[in-house]
Amino acid sequence: MCGMVMLAPRRPAAGHAAVPVTRRRFGRRHFLTGTAGGAALLGLTACAGEQAAAPAVMRSIQGASGPVQVPADPQRVVATDFYTTYALLDVGYTVVGTAQATVGGVLPEYQQAYDAIPKVGTTTDLNYESVVAQRPDLILGTQVPNLPAGLAERLGSIAPTVLFEAGTEPGTWQDRAVRTADAVNRREAAEQLRADYEQKARDIGARHADLLGRMRFGLVRGGQEGTALVDLPNSWSGVVLGAVGARLTAFAEGRPGASARLSYEQLGTIDDCDVLLHLADTRGGVDANTQRMLDAATFRTLRAVREGRLFPLPNYYVAHYRQGEAVLDELDSILTSL
Repeated sequence: MCGMVMLAPRRPAAGHAAVPVTRRRFGRRHFLTGTAGGAALLGLTACAGEQAAAPAVMRSIQGASGPVQVPADPQRVVATDFYTTYALLDVGYTVVGTAQATVGGVLPEYQQAYDAIPKVGTTTDLNYESVVAQRPDLILGTQVPNLPAGLAERLGSIAPTVLFEAGTEPGTWQDRAVRTADAVNRREAAEQLRADYEQKARDIGARHADLLGRMRFGLVRGGQEGTALVDLPNSWSGVVLGAVGARLTAFAEGRPGASARLSYEQLGTIDDCDVLLHLADTRGGVDANTQRMLDAATFRTLRAVREGRLFPLPNYYVAHYRQGEAVLDELDSILTSL
């Protein structure tokens, strides 16, 4: 009697060139190629007499769409976004495939490890065959906006798939990082990272309590031409400033979401800031939109700028605990300089 077994894609023999494969992607246009394509790639008939592999020990993980049965000890994880990849590097786990980083840059000490991981497309446009080729036993990621409908189900035809809820406030990276580590049996290491991060934030807050009590801070970056984005308490770095007790501009207080938009003419709204921190990537680079904002006449008239308290903030888009610690170090340095 024959049954279905799951086989990895055949690798070319030594000395033979790989056969070119037409690659399909998980963008919206191509999503309807569907589960049948995955089954054709992965399923082959096995006849009686072949010894079946012992079933993996499974456990339940709560994803954005409900509980998912996953391997208790996953060995080959593909990440559908780069946030997940970074959070796992934090706890010493390297995925076998990752979505390409598209914003903010990679923490410099992770650059070499990240570069060595095979890329499987971008978060919103995954390459199906590239995911399959990594032979994952678990797929992890985040339910970010603009994903193709039903993506988790289609990926689930390859391997158990858990996409964690992102919500509308990117400051939720802290809980998501711990849940991601838990999925690969590294929760204890993630909890220790969280405890160390929180203690470091408390220490910095206590050391600079006088300044933090007297000053307001602004997190700013360039938007589309003629606009600036003011990031809010529950933004990527907003939660890090909150952890040390920094008060943001009154304009930001109580607002939900990640950011609020101002025209250049409205920038006086944040003139209550004693310190302005602007977007920079992990190596200090400034994007064109932010540079245009920094050069705007109305921005240069802000009190914090005139008085020399404008600073770049590398790792602005915080997505994991080691990156959060890097922002804490930067804040400590800035506060010490004031």
